[in-house]
Order: sequence, then structure tokens, then C-alpha cells
Amino acid sequence: MDDLIPISEMAKLHGISRQTLIYYDENGIFKPVKVEDNGYRYYSRSQIPFLREIVFLKSCGISLKEIAGHLKDRTPAGEIALLKKQRRRLSDEIGRLNRMKDAINQRLVLYEDAEEALDIRTDAPFLRTFEKRKAIFHPYIKPIGRENLHLTMMEVWKKVADSTSMPCGGFGTIIRKEDCLTRSFQEGMASFAFVYPWSGDTKDTVTIPAAECACMYKMAMPYDTEPVEQLLAWIDLNGYILAGDIIDVCLLDTTFYRSKEDNDFCMLQAPVVKKE
Repeated sequence: MDDLIPISEMAKLHGISRQTLIYYDENGIFKPVKVEDNGYRYYSRSQIPFLREIVFLKSCGISLKEIAGHLKDRTPAGEIALLKKQRRRLSDEIGRLNRMKDAINQRLVLYEDAEEALDIRTDAPFLRTFEKRKAIFHPYIKPIGRENLHLTMMEVWKKVADSTSMPCGGFGTIIRKEDCLTRSFQEGMASFAFVYPWSGDTKDTVTIPAAECACMYKMAMPYDTEPVEQLLAWIDLNGYILAGDIIDVCLLDTTFYRSKEDNDFCMLQAPVVKKE
């Protein structure tokens, strides 16, 4: 017995619990060399390297099933193959977690901008430059109204889910340039959700070019055209012309309001160039 290691000491030596060693024994992963009548388990010193390997592989996220199979016929080549396989898994998981982190960062930027914007007049246009963005869209379901707006956004989310894309940085409405020029704003309206630049393209993917935009905050639904009229008037008055589709980005929807506020807090972004 002097050469044997009690289960408690073996567990402490490897930074695991007694219950873990009991589980390993009961599932044929790592068995003691001696079990007394009272069920107390003992291990030999020669077993230490094997348990050390199990603990290491488990800490790397490798399943106990894979570990058990590997230890039955352990070779350097087998170990290399096992570790490379797990490295690929971890790289994929790191990529997934980084995308989740990016999504959170994008949403934080959106909400932090919205929080600052709440102190700005909703009828005071200003200029801001935006980088190129990508979005997935779906034409408005007509007749245009609150209920069909929600149904349209549901179609957008379905398209995002069915694609290789991942949503980021909010959603909103596209108001086509040609409809702005003819003042038939609702004619070609579409709902959209921003996706990452690395997202795969589909027939419903649109690229929003980098541009200097005339912007205006508004507390209104996207199909309410009065704020768009107001922004277009400001663009003309200040010597600019509309250079592309207007996007109406939702910053805070009605889920943020404790009052009976029916409208979303949004930001109109109209790409502009100076008149020649």
C-alpha cells in the first residue's frame, strides 16, 4: 500500500476532484489499480503520466470519448493528428466568438450614438461621413403600414438566417433615390439589416457605398415621409444634391420606451455631393 496513491491524493495532485476520478473509473476512461471492499480507490505511480495526459487533453477541450480512444493506442502520430484536429476546432470557435464580439461592438456603437443623439434636435440636419456597408433587404409588403412593416422585417431576418451572413449594426429602411426625386417615397421602399462586409452576397444583398451624408435624427416611423421632405429641403438649401438612396437607420425601437410612444428613434442618412 505504501507504493499506491489514494484517490484523494491523486485528485489533488492533478487539480481535479475525487468525483471526477470516480467518473473516469465508472466510464472506463482511467481505472485504479486497486479498489478495496469499501470502494476506496488506489492508483500506482506509473499511472500519473496517463492521468496528466487526460487532464491536459481535457483542458484543451477534447472530449473524453476521443481521449479514451486515443489512450488505447497512443502514438506520436496519433497525438499530432488529435491535437491538429482540436486546433482546427478552436480556430473555428475563435472565429465564431470574434464575430459575436464584433456584433456586440457594432450594437454598442449604435446604442451609444443613440444615447448621445437623444440630446440633439430631431429637426437639425448635419453632415457625417460613412464607410462602405453591406445589407440584406426585402421590399416593403404593401399596403405600407405598421403591421406590414413588421412582416417585412421578418422576411429580412429570414433572408439573413438563410444566408452565410451575420447581422450587425442595426436595421432600417431604404428609400430609393429615384423615388425621392419624384417624391413618390414609398414606391420602392425596402427594409434592410446591416451585415458584415465579409458576408456572402445573395440576390438580396445591397452594397451601400462610402459617402458623405446629410443626416437628421427623427422620431417617426420609416414610412412617414415628412422628415424626408425636410431633409431634402435642407440638402437643396445648402447647395447639395442627393447622390444615392437614403437609408433610414433605426437607432432605438419602441421596445426602449416605457411611455406610449409609437414611433422609432431613427437617423436619416442621405448621400450628397456639392452642386457644381
